[in-house]
Amino acid sequence: MRIDKTEDAGNGGNEAPKKERGHVHGHVLRYMRRGLMVGAFLPGQVMSLRKLAAGFGTSPMPVREVLSRLVAANALEETKGGSVRVPRLSPDKLSDLFAVREMLEGMAAELAAKKATPALVSELTAINKQLLVAIEKRDILNCLSSNQKFHFTLYEAAASDVLMPLIESLWLQFGPTMYMSLLIPSMPWNASDHEDILAALKEGNAGAAKKGIVHDIRTTCKALLSVAGSQGIELPFAQGTDLQFDY
Repeated sequence: MRIDKTEDAGNGGNEAPKKERGHVHGHVLRYMRRGLMVGAFLPGQVMSLRKLAAGFGTSPMPVREVLSRLVAANALEETKGGSVRVPRLSPDKLSDLFAVREMLEGMAAELAAKKATPALVSELTAINKQLLVAIEKRDILNCLSSNQKFHFTLYEAAASDVLMPLIESLWLQFGPTMYMSLLIPSMPWNASDHEDILAALKEGNAGAAKKGIVHDIRTTCKALLSVAGSQGIELPFAQGTDLQFDY
């Protein structure tokens, strides 16, 4: 996508470029947010303005604006040198984030289970099958993408305008650690907790749905803390992923 820099004369001519800039900004923001949530960017990874702009097919300006907005949301951080990078989470920060996840996402799962419909169960089952295929192929990015889609589809079924923004804020902060979690030998590559959640939804068992989500979150946190140093998660063999736009 390229920005049309041609402006017509008159007031009407100024309106189209403004709408185009808004469209480009929204496009970049959506993909950057999703990329952070699914773990397409790694802790410590520096955000290259040039590479991001080239990947989105736009000028640096909307990318710079989006990065500033994500810094304000604590999803990214600015270094002393002025560059922007994905934060490395300390063990304490990681534990804090996952503890709050248990409370909020557990509540969302419980509410969703009380409102669960056959259509929701069918949709989640299809997403989980995609996850199982990605697991079989050891396709990390699609594993992460399907996992995030499963969780958010479940939470959105809770129909809470309060919970979803809070949960999204948490995923923006811890999401980059998820790629790392699948590289940890002790982290199981399966979707057993998802299977338990699906069974709970079919039975209308809200408590069991909450239990499944909490166990899923706790298992990931335990694996991440097992490799977390004082400066955050350290996996020297993990390399930053190339910028992709299909997550």
